[in-house]
Amino acid sequence: MSQHTKVVIADDEPLLKAHLKLMLETVWPDVDVVGQASDGEEALAFIDEFSPDVVFLDINMPTINGLEVSRTLCDYDDPPYVVFVTAYDEYAVDAFENQAIDYLLKPIEEERLEKTVARVQNMLSSQSSSPSQKLQLSELFEELVEATKPAPKNEYLKWIKASKNNELHLIDVGDVDYFIADNKYTEVSVEEEKFLIKTSILALESELNPDVFWRIHRNCIVKVDRIQRVVKDELGHVYIDLKNTAEQLLVSRKYQSLFKQM
Repeated sequence: MSQHTKVVIADDEPLLKAHLKLMLETVWPDVDVVGQASDGEEALAFIDEFSPDVVFLDINMPTINGLEVSRTLCDYDDPPYVVFVTAYDEYAVDAFENQAIDYLLKPIEEERLEKTVARVQNMLSSQSSSPSQKLQLSELFEELVEATKPAPKNEYLKWIKASKNNELHLIDVGDVDYFIADNKYTEVSVEEEKFLIKTSILALESELNPDVFWRIHRNCIVKVDRIQRVVKDELGHVYIDLKNTAEQLLVSRKYQSLFKQM
């Protein structure tokens, strides 16, 4: 008996999700759909729980979109193969063409899905190395961001409307110590006081001055002049100590190069 391939499907449209599952089970008898997510946050939960071989990932989803999920997977030691499901125009699809990671255009056609399945099966059987897969995923993410990001703004974000205890606060961005993702929200820390906004870390990164704010983890952006020191523990983990607070923030391996010259 052949070993089944574990798959997670992520799409916020229930009918499309069900249709893709049915099509997959038709063209790929050995597939085992272990999770069907309705948003990016749920997709990551399923990925962490089931360690699927392949993820069929819709790009436009609430809370965390497909691009943010793909960026998160770049930090995984053994990421799954990704097949993006997209309705994007050709200018963005070009970013997929030369990658080992595949894509499907909505509405999904069975003939195209068969080609995708054959390609994924070939990659799985060849047992491509995880570093190669991670590099492809990371490179694809950067190309997609470039292809789909909005036109540059003349000015960076100056003010943030944030909530706390059912109250709305207007916060000067210059007063922010750091932003950190917290479930469906992003937490804004100002002198150890916490506020919440619904803007994602990825969206914030594009609106903040990169000379003032640095992304140090998939879920964290810190104001550079709030950094007191950078420390490394005996296991090689890198942390940031902030000024005037006992708080400490983890720097992921992806962003540790920011501090090599400090």
